[in-house]
Amino acid sequence: MELFSSWTGSDFLLFYIMLLGFAVAAAWWIPAVLRSPGRRGAADDLECVAVLAGGRTRHTDSLLADLYVRGALAPGDKGKLLIAGSDGAILPAGEALLSINAPMTLTDARRTLGVYAERAAARLQRAGLLLRPEEHARLRWLSITPLGALFLLGLYRQRAGDAVGEPTGYLVILLVLTVVLALVRYVRSDPRTAAGIATLRELRERNGRFVRAPRPDEAALAVALFGAGVLVGTPWEPVHAMRQREGDGGGADGSSDGGSGCGGGCGGCGG
Repeated sequence: MELFSSWTGSDFLLFYIMLLGFAVAAAWWIPAVLRSPGRRGAADDLECVAVLAGGRTRHTDSLLADLYVRGALAPGDKGKLLIAGSDGAILPAGEALLSINAPMTLTDARRTLGVYAERAAARLQRAGLLLRPEEHARLRWLSITPLGALFLLGLYRQRAGDAVGEPTGYLVILLVLTVVLALVRYVRSDPRTAAGIATLRELRERNGRFVRAPRPDEAALAVALFGAGVLVGTPWEPVHAMRQREGDGGGADGSSDGGSGCGGGCGGCGG
């Protein structure tokens, strides 16, 4: 054990904790510096707004809310939704949902909308509001590089210490914590460009009232921007109840699920 051979276990633990703090700060700082600027554009289409705010999950929620408000969906048994039909103008993705001739679950809706999600995600990427898959993957790996390097350093010290009979239990705990932090950073990496982040922030600021009391014509956009939790206490709460029943939270927190999809008919995405 040549490296750190003169250090006591306590000395290295303190050193590791200090480096862990720097590594965590770097893991959140790197994406802010290296994120693609993208291009500023309008995201005023319902489906585009939904995927920009919360990816495929939010896209599905907003379309369900849109159809429910229009009277095309009705509450069914066990938290499912029934097709009620509608004569109003409906987006192509909504038409696909209405083609399900059975009580609809959230899983059914997401499966049906998958192809629409991928098409519109590509439109948002071309508009400069979402990172392309290779850009997002590169940003993810770069962001966890400091934590990965620290983990390797700690693993080296743990194995060397274990080989000479030193107690390494606390160091193992820190190594596990490092891995957890790296996974959190990787999974929660924002898929938007800098322009996409700014566009979404402006949309939420401009429509902040939706969180408190969305009107019928605002319900779908409110869900797109803030999540299905905005429907709690409204006549359209069954859409939120469906998500809760299937174990998928719908809080009005605007969190992203990775930007993995959007809906079809996304002609107003960006510019």
